[in-house]
Amino acid sequence: MSWTPDHAVSVLKSDGLRSVWLVQRPGEEPRTVKFWPVSSWMLVKHAMGISQPIRQDRGCRRLRGAGIDTPKIVSGPMVTSVEGRRVIRLELDHVPGRTVLEHLECGSVDAAAVSEVARQVGALVYSIADAGFMHRDLKLSNIVVEEFDDAPPKVWVIDPVGVRQCRNRSVAIFRMLERLDVEIRSGRDVAGIGWSSVVREAMRPLSPSERRAVLSMLRARPRP
Repeated sequence: MSWTPDHAVSVLKSDGLRSVWLVQRPGEEPRTVKFWPVSSWMLVKHAMGISQPIRQDRGCRRLRGAGIDTPKIVSGPMVTSVEGRRVIRLELDHVPGRTVLEHLECGSVDAAAVSEVARQVGALVYSIADAGFMHRDLKLSNIVVEEFDDAPPKVWVIDPVGVRQCRNRSVAIFRMLERLDVEIRSGRDVAGIGWSSVVREAMRPLSPSERRAVLSMLRARPRP
């Protein structure tokens, strides 16, 4: 790519001008900066409040308002110009670490760390549902594990675009568990996550009738 934003450290994802960068300005904390090229249709969706940048902003505010860990938006979304083309720019706090998918695929994590990550992922699913929301794209690759030397790891939702209102906790939990499992069902080598721990923690605070409803839906869609 010929274009690089000011103070870029690395490119995290790139598809032309649609890109995600790690940026660190002198004397400041690192940030994640996202760019989307502007088209006529993008502007229409942006004005309607349904463009991806707007949905990310809205999802972030919903999760943070419910006390769920997701990177804070520092600025944007705003329309700006890059190489003579209009783009929408969004800047967020950067969370260091690997995604849960990368964390498990590296093969060097110990059993206690995996168990703690599984527990936190399950608790995350419940917390989103209990707040009256559902994340339609909650995948292992959309959750980052921040690791510490003297404390347990901590999980963050890094892409809240798919956060929607859902007042049925059982349905929300089922849908998120089903989506969370997508990398495993597609054959990725991540069976070490301790799937039963994720499901158990997600359902633990539910009433008996809600647990039965979730289990019934899960059994209707058995894992391979």
